[in-house]
Amino acid sequence: MSGAVVVLAFTVQQSGGAVSRGDLYLFGALLVCAAGYTEGGRLARLMPGWHVIGWALILCLPPMAVGSAVALSVEPVRLNAHGVIGLVWVAAGSTFFGLYVWYRGMASIGIPKASQLQLAQPLLTLVWSVALLGETLPLAAPLAAVAVLVCIAVTQRAKS
Repeated sequence: MSGAVVVLAFTVQQSGGAVSRGDLYLFGALLVCAAGYTEGGRLARLMPGWHVIGWALILCLPPMAVGSAVALSVEPVRLNAHGVIGLVWVAAGSTFFGLYVWYRGMASIGIPKASQLQLAQPLLTLVWSVALLGETLPLAAPLAAVAVLVCIAVTQRAKS
């Protein structure tokens, strides 16, 4: 919880101290994803992780098909090899395999501990944005990242 508070405080600070509509959308998305991850972790205790993500993807197919149809009507697709390879990677590698491993880990170490590890993702995003894209970071970014790492370390050492 404290790590999430650090991330939220950093976000508000970077927005000039005010919460924007985009921040509210992001917060809503975080709540929905947290609920999905939690349910996936619970289900992974009852069935293999690949079943969990497989059923999740099947159940998401109808609304995603509708959303895709609407998006394609606004912005047509220009298929090329790079785009198709990227789509296959996101579908098979990142989504299916990545979430299979994630749900298996949540089932093994417990949902609360695993969810705290997820807070390391913004730190990794910052590291890769600097290393690969040459981004410059505000001073608050590494400070918030270190605070989040401390929160993660404390929760990982706590008894389950």
